[in-house]
Amino acid sequence: MVIVREARNAAVRTRSEWQRRRNSSEPQLGAGPRSESSTEPAGISYQDWFCRLPPDPSILAIQRQWFEEWPRPRRVWGLVVDDGGDVAATEASLTNQSWGLVEVVKVEPSGLADEFHRLSRECPRDLAVLLRAGDRLRPDAAYQISQAAWRDPWLELVYWDDDLDDLAQVWDWHQDGMPGGVYIAGDLDRLSQPRLKPDWSPDLLVCANYIGRAFAVRARNLQPDAAHRYQAVEIGDDSLWWDLLLGLNLDDQQVSRLPAVLQTLSGRDQRIEPHHLELVNRWLSDRGWSARAEAGERGVNVAWTSDREVPVTVIIATRHNRELLEGAFDLIRSADYPALEIIIVDNGGQSSDNEAWYQSRAGDLSPRIIWWDEPFNYSAVNNRAAEQATGDVLVFLNDDTSPGHPQWLHHLIGWTQQPEIGVAGLQLFDDHGAIQFGGVIMGMTGLAGHLFQGMAPHSDTLVGPTDWTRNTVAVTGACLAIRRTVFEEVGGFDERLELCGSDVVLGLRVRQAGYRNVVSAATPITHRESATRGPHVPENDVFASYWAYQRWLMGGDPYFSPNLSAHHPEPTLHCEEKPGVLKQLTEMLGRPMEVFYQRNETGEAHALALASQADRDLAESVRDGHRAVGGHREVKTVNWYVPEFQNPFYGGIHTVFRLADHLAVNHGVENRFMVVTGPVDHDERWYRSGITAAFRSLSDCPIVYHDSFAFDPNDVPPADAAIATMWTTAYFAARTPGQARRFYLIQDFEPMFYPAGTLYALAEHSYRLGLYGLCNTGHLADVYRDRYGGVARHFWPAVDGSVFHAHGRIKPDPDRPVTVFIYARPGHLRNCWELAARAVRLVKDELADDVRIVTAGSWAFPEHMDALITHRGQLDYTETGPLYRTCDIGVALTTSEHPSYLPLELMACGAAVVSFENPASDWLLRHDQNCMQSPQTADGLAAEIIALAQDPDRRRRLAEQGLADIAARHARWDQNLAGVYDYLCDPESGHD
Repeated sequence: MVIVREARNAAVRTRSEWQRRRNSSEPQLGAGPRSESSTEPAGISYQDWFCRLPPDPSILAIQRQWFEEWPRPRRVWGLVVDDGGDVAATEASLTNQSWGLVEVVKVEPSGLADEFHRLSRECPRDLAVLLRAGDRLRPDAAYQISQAAWRDPWLELVYWDDDLDDLAQVWDWHQDGMPGGVYIAGDLDRLSQPRLKPDWSPDLLVCANYIGRAFAVRARNLQPDAAHRYQAVEIGDDSLWWDLLLGLNLDDQQVSRLPAVLQTLSGRDQRIEPHHLELVNRWLSDRGWSARAEAGERGVNVAWTSDREVPVTVIIATRHNRELLEGAFDLIRSADYPALEIIIVDNGGQSSDNEAWYQSRAGDLSPRIIWWDEPFNYSAVNNRAAEQATGDVLVFLNDDTSPGHPQWLHHLIGWTQQPEIGVAGLQLFDDHGAIQFGGVIMGMTGLAGHLFQGMAPHSDTLVGPTDWTRNTVAVTGACLAIRRTVFEEVGGFDERLELCGSDVVLGLRVRQAGYRNVVSAATPITHRESATRGPHVPENDVFASYWAYQRWLMGGDPYFSPNLSAHHPEPTLHCEEKPGVLKQLTEMLGRPMEVFYQRNETGEAHALALASQADRDLAESVRDGHRAVGGHREVKTVNWYVPEFQNPFYGGIHTVFRLADHLAVNHGVENRFMVVTGPVDHDERWYRSGITAAFRSLSDCPIVYHDSFAFDPNDVPPADAAIATMWTTAYFAARTPGQARRFYLIQDFEPMFYPAGTLYALAEHSYRLGLYGLCNTGHLADVYRDRYGGVARHFWPAVDGSVFHAHGRIKPDPDRPVTVFIYARPGHLRNCWELAARAVRLVKDELADDVRIVTAGSWAFPEHMDALITHRGQLDYTETGPLYRTCDIGVALTTSEHPSYLPLELMACGAAVVSFENPASDWLLRHDQNCMQSPQTADGLAAEIIALAQDPDRRRRLAEQGLADIAARHARWDQNLAGVYDYLCDPESGHD
């Protein structure tokens, strides 16, 4: 489908042309009055922002052609509810869609149940959009909906952003060819009430219909019972749409949000009437929640009704600030909760006076005081208290909190008792009555920020009222509740973070473990932020937070629209003039952050030719040094020569740190890291925090920086062993005196990373330097020995069984599309992304919506991906295993001498693997036994994927053999690395 690429190119041309027109008419824009809205602080008005969005007529024309080339395209049914509104306008918006398979059905409210029944029976997989008369879809809305469902046929629900009806006129202007002079402020001042929605938020949906009427569902989800109930309500009521949404029982992967304003509404119904409460109560009863729905200020509040008194422990960390503690005590008293244990960890110094104060001021609460005389670490303090707590629910409370709603604790406990919920928190107010916390947003005002901070309660915003209870990635530790079992499951607070960020990391870990987090606005309390610790944030916490947050910093917060600015706690529109996430991280971390693309540049070749020094005598001097040692020599110190790295969790650099961890934990080895970098990349905070994030045992290892262009071998301390970890570091390890033995950790045939030339020659010559080979697979040991005459021993790679396993794997379902995973790493040429992208298109052309293509990868962004792929972005290391367990087929492509860890990890998770024909991987991959191997062409690869997707018995057979092979030889790193230490001590004895 070349048409997709043409559409993308047309979009670029159109935006450029529109920007030219907009700039030429800027005096008109500036002359008219501007609406006063909350969007102004972002530096762009909603009107200006919106005018960049609608598609140009030329793009609409291309979209109209696309469905003609689409294999088995799905229809979009536009059901227009004739309830007295402008039916003609709604029907016109449907007939003018760029997607050519739109069926328009006008239906009376009394006929909805029959229509729902008909569509769900006759065309269950088609998409249905239910519109109130007067609602209008943007001309490309059906196209966007169909593309989302085509890209991911698992989807049952697709929803999008909306605005009020005046916006529809703009779309007409676009279809007329964007006449000059249209975009003036007077025409667009009315366009100021968009609703920019978060990702799928089940708990928000219970409290408010945040999706509204702007959604499409598979026709099989149309519920006649909901239509029957709708006949009893008055015209203009939105309960039908809310009823339909609450009736869906979906997980995240079955829902897609399109962050674009694709619909205008004739109005928003935000009333909460008794029949709305009945809808929610029905949902609560079906889910078995002990709660009832109550009308709130701008939505529904969930009132918990359980009579069971759950044992609760409230934990407060303090530096004995008596004034603040008085407020926290009053807050606890206001809850009037009998089954309550209070533990206070006091870092203010134990004394008889302090003990007497607790007795006089909090004797009625019977707190248990833990006097903390170690350096203060927020995470460690709370973890120690949690170890001594007896409650089933742990409530972590700052000492700078004070009373608010009297039901605050009861409300928190109610949320934590639901098995789907991990962490629960409350909306917090500051001393002046403004909102201080409404949820954690990743990337806001830095690494993470507070939604709605500084806003007045009961405000309306671009994301809806501040009164809504919301799902969120994390909850502030100022007031945080969690079941003890969940807290222990995720390992508690991360003690690598001293003061800031561990609450966010806790929320992220809980979410990764499969729970949802929630912030309730129903029972707010007061919080004086930073009154205890002050504004200081330790530098270590900044870097440690980055490593924990990076997946969300790169990919965006799922509960915050990408159309919103991350620079403002009050939701405001994204301004293109603001720096992007990579620039922002560069400034924050003090190092360049950019997407990696492998290059073969003349400048790089010149630089490495200068740095890679090795005359004819160097290899012989290395061998002479080895002969001088001879025999067995205990290794107590190891100097690791490592290159700069961007991510310590993946690939070869992760194995380097895993080996170092193995030597430290099992043999007491002191590891030192010689970071060989350019002249400006000497920031210990970056490397130490990254190494510590990957393996805590290495947190105190010495780190020494060496400028690769001014390397002085005499600056390196003596060691029992030196280990080079990449070809660029091998030259430095070979040249350094005082290293009893020199090794080379070989994890691939690195010359193949380059075309024949300078870099190939330098990489290959590193194998002739006389270093002992420590090889990742027997095949690489054979290469090192047979081609270059080296001494080598190998270890077999393994998988991390805590992440990569088949427990809880999704069960096969013949009615579900086959899911194919393809690793996306466009910047690394050996992963053959171009071949994979072409193969994907061929697979989709053949299998249509019987197949679902999923990808994820470091530094891979959606704009790098094909439009037919569901892109999961840069995942956290712990999230990769759960993803693989949802996949039927895993495609692992490499053309070098090592197949990477991906085939092993996919096999360990029970996926059937497809790889290229590559003799270098025969030690693991065997065609039609534990995998399918394809020719190294796009059509050859596509043919293997298609054949496997259509053969469930073969998929099962390959997956079972893959699991057996992993269990037999690749399931435990400790076993596979067991011989490494002995080899380091005596490499000449018993080597391969």
